[in-house]
Amino acid sequence: MEASPATVIQYFNGEKQNLIPLFQRPYSWTENNWQTLWDDLMVQYEVGDTGTHFMGAIVSVPARSVPVGVSKYLIIDGQQRLTTVSLLLCALRDCLDSNSASRIQEVYLTNRFRDPEDTLKFVPTQADRDLYRTIALDRQLPLKSKDVRMAAAYHFFKDKLTKSTDLNDDPIDPAKVLITLEQCLQIVMINLGDDDDPYLIFESLNFKGEPLTQADLVRNYLLMRFRHSISAGGEQERVYSKYWIPLESMLKSNLTEFLRHYIMKDGDDIKQGGIYAATRAKLKRMDLTEEVEAEVQSMQRFGEFYARFLLPDQEETASIRDCLENIKELKVRTSYPLLLRLFDTRQNGHLSDVELEKCLRLIESFVVRRAVCGVPTNPLNKLFIQWAKNFPNTDHVKWLHGSLSSGGARSRFPKDTEFAAAFMTQPQYGRESTRFILCRLEKSFKHKETVDLSTATIEHVLPQTLTQEWINELGSEAEEVHNTLVNTFGNLTLTSYNSELSNLPFSEKKAKLENTHIELNRWILQQASWGTSEIEERAKSLLLMANNIWLSPLD
Repeated sequence: MEASPATVIQYFNGEKQNLIPLFQRPYSWTENNWQTLWDDLMVQYEVGDTGTHFMGAIVSVPARSVPVGVSKYLIIDGQQRLTTVSLLLCALRDCLDSNSASRIQEVYLTNRFRDPEDTLKFVPTQADRDLYRTIALDRQLPLKSKDVRMAAAYHFFKDKLTKSTDLNDDPIDPAKVLITLEQCLQIVMINLGDDDDPYLIFESLNFKGEPLTQADLVRNYLLMRFRHSISAGGEQERVYSKYWIPLESMLKSNLTEFLRHYIMKDGDDIKQGGIYAATRAKLKRMDLTEEVEAEVQSMQRFGEFYARFLLPDQEETASIRDCLENIKELKVRTSYPLLLRLFDTRQNGHLSDVELEKCLRLIESFVVRRAVCGVPTNPLNKLFIQWAKNFPNTDHVKWLHGSLSSGGARSRFPKDTEFAAAFMTQPQYGRESTRFILCRLEKSFKHKETVDLSTATIEHVLPQTLTQEWINELGSEAEEVHNTLVNTFGNLTLTSYNSELSNLPFSEKKAKLENTHIELNRWILQQASWGTSEIEERAKSLLLMANNIWLSPLD
């Protein structure tokens, strides 16, 4: 890395081309930024050529391009400042005499006698390129529009040059403004070499802007591996349009987390802040651009799987769609690295839909049984990563069932005895998975007409707060029954009438539930009273259903 003081005009002087990478954000400065630059320029305008104004650092790196034409540099940090200065130069050109205007056009804005692709000395990102070419090269005045930042910036500076005055109330002299710009606007010019990491430097320098995400850093580094061209059809443009834009469009704000899980599917435990470093290390081992492109293509393909995890409706097979919906509701994102391996194997023809469904049911069963038994979730991340790493080439269902069943202690897949005891006697209310479990039990009745459970909440049949009516109904054991059974599955159900039921006596609750469409409540309505025997009997009934839904571990 080389760093040296320079004037900003040096970026526009000499045969060269400074390019804003296609993956950078469009021009975004507003009138507040333009006014600040103008005010700083005017201070030096009044002082004369004895003063300087420091504009900060500008970071560039040689562009990977076809080795013909002018030298090309990618602007890694400083695009907003350079874009604004170039628009100010355009405004100055259009306010000065023909000789001065020609000097600006031929010395600062264009490379004379070069091919069209090399003509502009400064090339903004794709979104701004056509308008900038119209202003800088075609010398056409853009329409005034506050919504088009480049056009607004050009007109802002042109108005300043033609309509404002200096401290003596004399009209601004555009020729003097040009001299001030040429001599007084200082920057630190940072030129990176091949071994420097431009995006870590960018991240540290960009503290005033919107912070880059790990996905931004991955995208930028990845695209830097391809040749840059400002014409359509260049390597970088093609890879960006063909693979990365669809990936971003699919996953939006979930892109960073996808990239983490994509790396983790190979068995590496990657923290939130380590995604870029891990991806970069993987890409650095690839010498050929064909290898890098194959990796981006792989990212896009796995991104399509990931989109189904986030939005199960995108999955065409109904049974697998239901399994994905269940895993999503359980919020088991730690399983996604393993799911990526499973869906990849399915797409490659080595795992049938029936086998994939069985694998997904096993994962759901593993998570639900652990939740019911109160097994901590902390180990899940490392477990799923380990299974993703050890993923086999054949017998996937048998392998997964065995792997899930092999752990002990905090890694265990609870067996039927432990699951039954916890389901019958452990307090379940207040756990994140309890509503999901009740909804799954309800759905297992396989209604001919779909019951909308979206507004249903958990209801305690025996209420959380004992009233005198309930104490009278339960008798002397009221406190003990309440303390031991009130939050167990046998006493929990679903209803949309929760606020109406509250602490009502059992007979009044039954009357309120008469028109219920929820099957979990049918058995409750058949009971004359509600106490220990009813709660335990209902728990046994629900347990039988649960054992049919959530698979057991291997013995």
